[in-house]
Parts: sequence; C-alpha cells; structure tokens
Amino acid sequence: MSPKSFINLIIVLVLLNLSIEHYHGAEGKNNKLVPKEEDMELDMRLKIQNKTPVKSIKTKLGDIYDCINIYKQPAFDHPLLKNHKIQMKPSVIQEERIHKPISNTVSSVERYKIQGCPSETVPIRRTSKEELINAKYLNNWIKPRHFVSAETFAEKAYYGGKASITDVNPKVDMDQFSTAQIWIQNGPAEELNSIEFGWAVYPQLFGDNLTRVFGLWTIQKLIYTLIFIFIIIVQADGFKNTGCYNMLCPGFVQVHPEYIFGEYIKAKPYGEKPTWFDFSVYRDLESGNWWFVNGFENTEIGYWPKEIFTHLANNASTVRFGGVAGGDPGKPTPPMGHGYLPYYNDRYTCTIEEMKIVNDQGNFVDFDTSNVQLKNDTKTSCYDLIFIGKEVYHGITMFFGGPGGDCP
Repeated sequence: MSPKSFINLIIVLVLLNLSIEHYHGAEGKNNKLVPKEEDMELDMRLKIQNKTPVKSIKTKLGDIYDCINIYKQPAFDHPLLKNHKIQMKPSVIQEERIHKPISNTVSSVERYKIQGCPSETVPIRRTSKEELINAKYLNNWIKPRHFVSAETFAEKAYYGGKASITDVNPKVDMDQFSTAQIWIQNGPAEELNSIEFGWAVYPQLFGDNLTRVFGLWTIQKLIYTLIFIFIIIVQADGFKNTGCYNMLCPGFVQVHPEYIFGEYIKAKPYGEKPTWFDFSVYRDLESGNWWFVNGFENTEIGYWPKEIFTHLANNASTVRFGGVAGGDPGKPTPPMGHGYLPYYNDRYTCTIEEMKIVNDQGNFVDFDTSNVQLKNDTKTSCYDLIFIGKEVYHGITMFFGGPGGDCP
C-alpha cells in the first residue's frame, strides 16, 4: 500500500468510527450543542460521504439526490470493500422471484422514482450535517421501541424472505417512528447480524411524515491500532454501537438508476381499499451478496455485500415479519399500523400477506407455520398481532397494529 493510500485509509477509518459516535447538536433535531471540534469532524465526514456528483436532482418532495459514478459510490469507502467487484445483476433470476400482484383485487402502490441520472451513475440521497448529528440518536432508538413479530423456527438455515405489505401512514411526532418490516438475522444477541427492510414513517430519518422505503443493517465496527503495523479488527456488536439506516454509512451497493432507499410510497386512508408494496431480500447463490428487491415489478435496488457480515455471510437463522414503533424514552409510544388493534380486515388493519422464505435452492417458498413463534414485547392493549395460515387469505398472512401510548 502506498503512503498516500495508507493515510487515506486511516482518515476513512477515523471518520467511519466518528459517524457512529455520539453527535450532539443544536442543528440536529435532538437540540443539543455541537462542540467546535465535532463540528469540524462532521464537515470532514460530509466531504467523504457526499461524492462529487455528475448531476444533482431535487425532487418535488424536496429531497436532493446526487448522480454518482456507480464505481465511486459511498459503499466503496468501506475498507472491506476495497477490492469488491460490483455485481450488476443477481446471478440467477428464477420465475418464482418475479412477483406479481397477489390477485386482481389488489392494487400495487403508485411509485415515485428519481429520473434523469446519466448512464453509469446511480442516485444517492445527499447527506446533511443534521443527518450525521442524528445518526447516533437514530441508533439509540433501537432500544426504546416496541415490536410485534411472527418469527420462523430458529436453528434452521434461511436465505432470504419476502412479503407483500399494505401501505399505511401512521401519525407520529417528530421524535417517533413506526414501521412495517421484515427482519433477516443470524448470530447470538451480542454479535447479531441483521438486515431489516420495509416501509417507515420516520421524521428524524427522512425529515417528513411520509411513508418511505427503508433499510437497516448491522455493519462491522472498525477498530484500529497503529503501532508499527496497521491492524483492522472487524466485529459486529448486536446493535450496541453499530447499525446503519439506508446509506448513512458505507456498505450498501446501489445499482438501480431510479429507485432508492427513501422512495415515497403513497398510502391510502384508513378504511379505503389498500394498496400494497412487495419487499424481499435474498442471498445470491453464487456471490453470497444479499439482494434487496422491491415492488411487484421485481425492481433490483442493490445489495449488501457478504464481506461486511460475519454471521450473515453464509445464511440466516431467523426470518421475522411484523412492525416496530418507538421514540424518546419515557414518552408515550406512537401508533403502529393504522393505530388500532388488529382484526381480519385489510382496510382497517395493517396486513402482511404472501409471507415466504428463501430455501437453499434460491426459491421463495412457504414456511412451516406450525413452528412459528409470535412475539410481542409489551402489553397487548398497546400493540398486537393475528397470525393465520395460507388457507384463508393470499398466502401466509398476519394482521398487526395498535394505538401505542403508555407501553412498558
């Protein structure tokens, strides 16, 4: 390694580490003061995070996306991806993976894409200093939250999961969030590797109260020592200090030229015929990368390279389906789904249908519902779920939600 490359790598590692340290800032929505030294560090981090664009696009919603050379996107700032060869398409696209609306009565959601990026570039949402200030705050929200989920039987190997989810817009305050999502996980609690994806209403993350596509994953924390030899120790820490939403840190490789994390999906009001959005993540049979695919059009957004994982490098041990809601500790929690306890009606209850896992052949298949574990970490008057098999509705189905409030 040349001296210049060596120095650049050290700078990247320092700034990556800083990105998961606690930033306090009057410019952030947590309304705390940023010390001058940390403000300078934030400016340095922004210079690395926000690449020089070929073109910039401002959407009607006010988001700014930079069209970045696909080979120079932020993912490749990750030291473990220094020699990574980008995968433009999954190695195999089987017919079973081409998702169609589950019936003629189901309406797929109106999608909003980024149009106008030149060839060989991808849209990357421009990161603001405020988002970096909030980054650690967002990660701290991992604990003060509640969830309901249906979990596949553990101690088996899974290679992905998918589902169709009704599009809902729960009403949350600025310091709250609410999701409908899928988890793909492996590893003990203290070293948990996890990929989470679905839709979220998350003002602290997106700056508004719209329903948007999100992704969250654990990424190895980088610890370094420089004595005479530069040593990189990579570890996952079960969300104690790591975990990254969307593309706020390097790791996810974007390949689609129009659809991205943060995509707005328009939800129908309570009581109306719902629209649906299709979400899936599966491990590529040849590369081992975890591909994120959404929409009934089978849109391949990009992937999390296997190199950034430890326990998820080969397979998952658990796939979960459900929702999460939370906010500041000590305050009432927000609604989940439509904000009412669930019952058997997708017009009034957030619904997940066509729940499937990926087997070792790379196919989406039903899972054994007799061994499903139903989990709820708070009282059922706050949030609850109803799980049913595939015989009644469109595939394996669950209904969930609740009003939140004083939820221990």
